Amino acid sequence: MAERMIPVAVVLVMLCIIPVSDYSAAEETTPDALLIDFGNGHTEWIDIVPGSTLESMVASTAGGRAVFGDMYGERSIISIDGVGAVTVGTGVNKQECRWRVYAWNTVEWEFLTTDVTERYGSGFLALGYYPSDVVTPVSNPDYREVWTSYRGDSSSSGVSSSYGPETVATPLEWTVSYPGAVDSSILYADGMIYHTVAGKYGAVGMDALARINCLDPVNRELLWSVTYSNSGTTEITTPVIVGNLIIVTSGNWHMYCFDRFTGDAVAELAPSGDDGDICKGSKLTSYIPRKTDPSVVSDRIHLEGGITNTVYDSGVLYFGTSDGLVRCFSIDREKGFKEIWNYTPEYDAGDPDRQIRGCFYYHPPVVCDYDGTKYLMIGNYGGGLVCVNALDGTKIWDQKVKDTQDNKVGQVSSITVCSGGRALVCYSGGEMSSAGGGIMLVDVTNGNIIWKEDIRCGRPVVYGDRFYSYVSALSNQTIRDSVSGIDVALVSGYYSMWVNDGSMLWCRQTDALSIGGTTYCDGRVYSMDYSPGTEGSNGGNVWCLDADTGSVVWRCKVSPYNGNAYSMVCPTVVDGKVLVGNDYGAIYVISDISGNERTSSDEIDYQSKGLAHPSWIITFIAVAAAIAVAVIVYRH
Repeated sequence: MAERMIPVAVVLVMLCIIPVSDYSAAEETTPDALLIDFGNGHTEWIDIVPGSTLESMVASTAGGRAVFGDMYGERSIISIDGVGAVTVGTGVNKQECRWRVYAWNTVEWEFLTTDVTERYGSGFLALGYYPSDVVTPVSNPDYREVWTSYRGDSSSSGVSSSYGPETVATPLEWTVSYPGAVDSSILYADGMIYHTVAGKYGAVGMDALARINCLDPVNRELLWSVTYSNSGTTEITTPVIVGNLIIVTSGNWHMYCFDRFTGDAVAELAPSGDDGDICKGSKLTSYIPRKTDPSVVSDRIHLEGGITNTVYDSGVLYFGTSDGLVRCFSIDREKGFKEIWNYTPEYDAGDPDRQIRGCFYYHPPVVCDYDGTKYLMIGNYGGGLVCVNALDGTKIWDQKVKDTQDNKVGQVSSITVCSGGRALVCYSGGEMSSAGGGIMLVDVTNGNIIWKEDIRCGRPVVYGDRFYSYVSALSNQTIRDSVSGIDVALVSGYYSMWVNDGSMLWCRQTDALSIGGTTYCDGRVYSMDYSPGTEGSNGGNVWCLDADTGSVVWRCKVSPYNGNAYSMVCPTVVDGKVLVGNDYGAIYVISDISGNERTSSDEIDYQSKGLAHPSWIITFIAVAAAIAVAVIVYRH
């Protein structure tokens, strides 16, 4: 009888081994890694090179990029890539930002220390550039790829370190629509999608309210939704994620802070005299708009502008308001919003060239570090271009932008930071499209113009020594071809150009207008048509172009749509997906996975396959075999 039970015993041993083997294999494929989080949307993961202390581990892993020294009586990280401790502001609300060490507890980041003499054994660690121990990195070992603000970071670079789909499956992986319009960029963190929806024009009741949604794209579920404004304006600004918080700006001049996992209200910033919409008492902070100042009171977008897209850098929020002021606030879960500084650009009623102040609307400030100075640049609807010190709000330089014919322009529509302390500045006649303007390269230290062309570009993305943009051409315009060295006819379409002189490398011609801007990811350039899908081949498409050649990798028409499905959205490219939205009120998840093939899971985990996992399948087979053997042994 004992011999008969040997096969059963063997099978039972196999059952015990299967789960252990699968777990061990999974552990071996995920080496400990170090996250470097610059606290502005820019993150980097590096496999850890072991060391006995935190300092030796970081020094071995990050190489010479990390500098160590004494700070507050302990051995600390002084700087990484030249980014070191700073104090923003000089008043009672001033705030310091420095490097901190966080440990991953398998669920979330926990603050560990600022003392790098502590021992290191193993595990995932993060170096975060944040103002307090309670603000933790967004990127984590389970979901490394994030997109936390308008165009990804505080410099609005539009560069994604992730990857997009090689092909597009139809029907699209997921589409969800709401009453209203999706005009903001789409954010991504912890595998979740965040986006705002403007209230439906002319509607009453709940459909008239703007809202922010948090979505689970795996199970195609709405996790939470919060209404925050019935301002009657078009909500076009993009939220910004800070740790476990998400901050929403509105055309009603309010700023709202929510817990990004639950949607619970945390804090609110509101104009003085306003009781607030969602947050009363100690978490409600008031500020004083200057709507009646002569320099801005008659501007056509003065009342509907409110607060621009907002960026987070060095532990604070930077934004403009449509009264023409640049503002800097801190945000804290316990203290709410606190003003650190504000700056009022010059306006000389008697000198048109010194009428710098104008309404800030939609376009965010950009922040960059160069040669030891932190610069903040922002443009307005008066054609003013402003540069201040981001730490204290003092003026560095400003100018009234003019085209190549010395005509004043209607607006500064975008600023894109380049290497070497330079920035590309796009300007136009004042409308939301790229029409009626041009582009120039300026020195960020003094505003000097390096070159200028009346080529109407829309929100370019810079990668290396080239930039990519949609260009809307007029008749009889030309552009220098860098390959042949001769001037060629300028046509509407997507271009790759050289930062140094604005000459062209390649062009992909199309009459489909695009105004949302371009995104660069893994050697590809992404953009979306402004016009709706009802325009045939000239509307409703998302483009993926090869960055080196301009060839079309794929082009996908989003659906459903209608005749009002215009899009101002710059694509978000992350984790093999492209996320876009439009005035149809929809967001579209584009990938190589067909919507018909999707199955839901109990958790937001792209790796989990539930009982379809190979280890479970093997287990079921083994159990069946064990039962069969047992029956045979028993019968014999």
